[in-house]
Amino acid sequence: MPPRQRRHVDASNSDNSFSPSDDDISDDTSNANEDVFDVNEDEDGPSTDATDIEDLDEEAELDVEDQIMLFGGNLHPPDYWRRAVEEMNESEFEGQDYSPSTTALLDNVEEQWRLYCEVLNRDPRHCYETLSIKLLYNFFDWYLSQKVGKDGRKRNGIKKKSSLGTYWKIFRLVFERAMGERIASKLGRSMRKVIGRLAKKHGLNDQARANRIMTIDQLKQHIEETLSTTRKMFEVGEVRILAVLFVLLVAPAGARRRAIARLRFRDIRVVLARDPEGGPHKLLIRFTPKFTKEYLGAKAQNTYPIPETMFDPSLLLSPHVFLLGILFRHQAFRAGSLISPDQLKKLDICPGELELPLPLREKLNDTYIFRRAVLGTEGYVLSTNEPISEAMMGAWFKRIGELMGLEYSTILYSLRYNAANGFDQSADVSEALRNLVLGHASSEPFRHHYLGREIGADLWGILRGQRPQQALIKQSGSIGHSISRRRPTDLTQEQSAPIATHPTIRRLKTALRRLPPRSKAYKDARREINNEKQRLRRELKQSIIHDWTDNQAVDDIERQLQGDSFSKSAVVDTCRPQGPAQKRLLTALTAPLIATLEDQFKRRDNAIDAVSAYCLVQEGCTTRRPRPQSKDSLPKTPSSGSEVSPLSIATLSVYARNKTERPKRCFLCIGQAHCLLPDDPRVDDLIQEFYSSNGLTRHFKRKHLSKMKADDKTECTVCKMPLDHKMHLQRHAFETHGTVS
Repeated sequence: MPPRQRRHVDASNSDNSFSPSDDDISDDTSNANEDVFDVNEDEDGPSTDATDIEDLDEEAELDVEDQIMLFGGNLHPPDYWRRAVEEMNESEFEGQDYSPSTTALLDNVEEQWRLYCEVLNRDPRHCYETLSIKLLYNFFDWYLSQKVGKDGRKRNGIKKKSSLGTYWKIFRLVFERAMGERIASKLGRSMRKVIGRLAKKHGLNDQARANRIMTIDQLKQHIEETLSTTRKMFEVGEVRILAVLFVLLVAPAGARRRAIARLRFRDIRVVLARDPEGGPHKLLIRFTPKFTKEYLGAKAQNTYPIPETMFDPSLLLSPHVFLLGILFRHQAFRAGSLISPDQLKKLDICPGELELPLPLREKLNDTYIFRRAVLGTEGYVLSTNEPISEAMMGAWFKRIGELMGLEYSTILYSLRYNAANGFDQSADVSEALRNLVLGHASSEPFRHHYLGREIGADLWGILRGQRPQQALIKQSGSIGHSISRRRPTDLTQEQSAPIATHPTIRRLKTALRRLPPRSKAYKDARREINNEKQRLRRELKQSIIHDWTDNQAVDDIERQLQGDSFSKSAVVDTCRPQGPAQKRLLTALTAPLIATLEDQFKRRDNAIDAVSAYCLVQEGCTTRRPRPQSKDSLPKTPSSGSEVSPLSIATLSVYARNKTERPKRCFLCIGQAHCLLPDDPRVDDLIQEFYSSNGLTRHFKRKHLSKMKADDKTECTVCKMPLDHKMHLQRHAFETHGTVS
């Protein structure tokens, strides 16, 4: 198929004003304020008239005709409008409207400017009025030299020349907000040299961030790692499912992460659609992200359709399975009888119609889809309506990339880069549609920031007239070209040990010993030591990962030339083995493709059921290494002469036989264990005995009571007894289970 011809767009038509965002501060934005004040009316006049008397309730106490005539047909008297003109504050409309995140950036730079002026002993506004290259050069030089920030915290600092340029753009907006006018163009031209000279002085990297793509095959590997790993826990199973659904909605739309993270149930539409090409009806998802970049006003909302792939070779890449699993788990459909995925194949579309909507309950309209887990009295539950932040999603995505053995830091924008380049190379997507999907006013942002700097074409093969090896070239330019399961992901105990004797840590510990215990200064010093250890571990880890690729390549070459095999990866201590629900989930999602339509429906429905079931699983928090078993731990299996399980023994031990007896096991944790399968590895953790009753008391207060409000209701699963409020729980804990709180 011949490549699509591209039309060059004049760069002057694009909006190049600065619009900082959490993800992409360089993208241009479309002008969404056109025709704001255009009014389209019919020739006969406006379609709305004054309210008719017949439209009102007969028992209305107001005489509407008198009210309309009172002010000559107007809603307010003339004095109201005279007073409004005199009292209106025009300054509210003089500046630009910025999003909260942009406003926070402006405020931060303005605060740095104030601190700099304090150093000079000058008034900040006077410095604005007398702004010169001398002031600007030394301001940015002073800022780059700051190593300690607010509350004595170490600052990460600026590492790239492009970031310094961004900081200068933000300062220009701060100046404009304060003075009501822009910085002189002569100063702007001179600042280019200033930025270049300061970048050399402070050793800033002048290379832009690598915009490597994550291919669909690598995304599939990423999803499989997310679902199978036990080295990263998500507290409750539904959050793990949401983490996968999130990337499956980001990938096809090329959307920014904030737009997807703020999706609500009302933004999702599921329909059963008739296939114009024949065959069975297909599920179609439409989602409309609303939280996009809002520079120059709110943008027109795009709706993205995702049709179901009937014979999908991999259900791991099916957003329909994960979304429907969550919808059925919450019984979200307005049709109360639609409670199981196997009912979907029984639905039909009325003759003459093209779609059958599957509307969701209106009660869920304002509920976020991607909600975080909160710790309750009986374990982790999904919050009522507290969204998962886009930063948290990005951190999870990065961590899974590390566990996969990727060399480069994995960012969600690699999916957006892949979508942008895929749209650009597709003959089915026009240039205008590509810009619309990505939210760009022109093609300039794509050329500057999205078009891969790892050239994605076999140029030599093309010049030689050979068949281009595009698959190999695409792989070599992707984020996963150097993936290796042997790559280290965490420091070993031997690697971490020297950090405790690092000169900085020894100096801080010496200073700590001079402080009175339990004082604020003591706590701050302990926090500083922990932060410094964490920083040193992070630097050491990055250094080991950075050097691993070449060092391991040399080792592999030497081994092969000497006739040896490849070295094996280090044994990794996982938190715990996969549970039954996790194994069932992976089995259902990786089920092989089946030829018949009926079996294909069954394969899809089994996967949806497995997703719904896994949403209820209690995962807990991530622990780096397994906790060693205490000598008083219960055996994992009953002795040969007994049929009593460890859980049953633990359950009997939480009842106090008198007012002075103090059991050492938590009755609420044992109640959680009763909700798990007998062979679930988490049962052993939940039934562990504390060293003393005081340890149980601290656990009970920290893990259970601290998560409750005074009027929260709960239940003692062990006693099958409802508890009406927090004090009721405490009284029951003491009187029945001997737990003091």
